[in-house]
Amino acid sequence: MDNYLLLKIIHGASTLAFFTGLGGFAWYGWRAWRGGSAEQLGSSLRRILLLGVPLLILSAVALPVSGWWLVDLVGWPLGQMWLLGSAVLYLFGCIAWLLLFGRLSRLREQALAEGGPASAQARRSLKFSAAYATVGLVLFGAVLALMIAKPL
Repeated sequence: MDNYLLLKIIHGASTLAFFTGLGGFAWYGWRAWRGGSAEQLGSSLRRILLLGVPLLILSAVALPVSGWWLVDLVGWPLGQMWLLGSAVLYLFGCIAWLLLFGRLSRLREQALAEGGPASAQARRSLKFSAAYATVGLVLFGAVLALMIAKPL
């Protein structure tokens, strides 16, 4: 198997793992929120933060590096608009997810301090968290669409 095909498979598998992991974290967090217990929500958000932040950092480094390597192997110039646009979208998506993790940390502290997710401040933090998650997901989805379409 040549290097390009192997790298393309690894890049695609890591992209799939990234989106699957984000979906799993969202599902896990939603179930904890719906449970209503402060201890359950606190421990669930703690696990999400302990696993989610390293996943984001790993993908924030690995996916652009392997993507650049793929572009270098094919010989495409890096100045193409779809590559530059996807890099900018990816950067903003990572920023949105870092803001999301900060908000989840604050939400965890509020839920533990106030005895559960039913308080007004916890609901407000949840709305901001959902907004950051949605923005990040839309941006990462746009990057994925640009990478699949590869307009030249």
